[in-house]
Amino acid sequence: MSKQGYIQRYLLIIRLIRNNRYISLPELVRKVEDGLVYFDDAEDIGVSRRTILRDLKEIRSVMGISIEYSRSENGYYIPEDEDQISDIERILEQYDLMTSLHAREELSSIVFPERRKPRGTEFLTPLIHAIKRSLIVEFTYVKFNNYVSRSRSVMPYALKEGRGRWYLLAIEIGENVRHAGEIKSWGLDRIRDLNVTKNRFMRNPEIDPEKEFRDVVGVYSNNDLPVEEVILSFSPKGGRYNEAFPLHESQETLVDDGKEFRIRLKVKITYDFKQELLSQSDDLVVIAPEHLRKEICEVYRKALERNGSLDNEAAIPEKS
Repeated sequence: MSKQGYIQRYLLIIRLIRNNRYISLPELVRKVEDGLVYFDDAEDIGVSRRTILRDLKEIRSVMGISIEYSRSENGYYIPEDEDQISDIERILEQYDLMTSLHAREELSSIVFPERRKPRGTEFLTPLIHAIKRSLIVEFTYVKFNNYVSRSRSVMPYALKEGRGRWYLLAIEIGENVRHAGEIKSWGLDRIRDLNVTKNRFMRNPEIDPEKEFRDVVGVYSNNDLPVEEVILSFSPKGGRYNEAFPLHESQETLVDDGKEFRIRLKVKITYDFKQELLSQSDDLVVIAPEHLRKEICEVYRKALERNGSLDNEAAIPEKS
């Protein structure tokens, strides 16, 4: 077996014990077997009761992670040590990324990374497994603006990174689904109870996730939005940042004279794009299109009203 196979199994064991306190040995063996099927070389890894016991010993001695056994609970656990748990989570996150992005087969058609530190990598490997094999996945999803979670069933097409977070690009299936047949973005950090089913789906050859998001900054697309020419002006300081870290692949420099850095983009003006512009307010002037300039100004105006109202409230003396 390759060294990578051992590492895959070690870190899977750590995660299972981390997330299933007092897990029994038979259950650990079963869950490790289930988890390894997501790796292309699963048949070369192998697992048994004896194998897991040996792995536990190696994890303790080589990786320095304390995995203990509770006789009263009849299961394994990792002691609650905040520093140790933090280190474990970093190990698991980095390994998720390594095994997923440097995987055994070409992934360029289903993974589109950005050069920012990712978040929510726990489901990368099983989702890549599902995408490559056209398997329907189920999960519970919690939106930012709603604490109520909902069960979803989707056909996964690709993964995309945006603004430091990972998203699943998929088509939702089921009754009463809005925008049926359209590809949507699902934040991995808001997914719970992921289940890769054994049910296959037929990929629509007309759906091209890379093309879908080619003219988009961020991870949310909208087929109803046109691609527009956007001209932005920055201070020299802001210009250096955007030259080193372009807003979009279409970015073209129009002026760079030490006094102004002006660029042209051809993108869809989505919510994510406007949020990116607002994050650079100190150095930004929107030149075109006019409607974008007005939208940004309106955001500023409302922000001033909100903050101004707070100042007025603070100035009102309290009644005795």
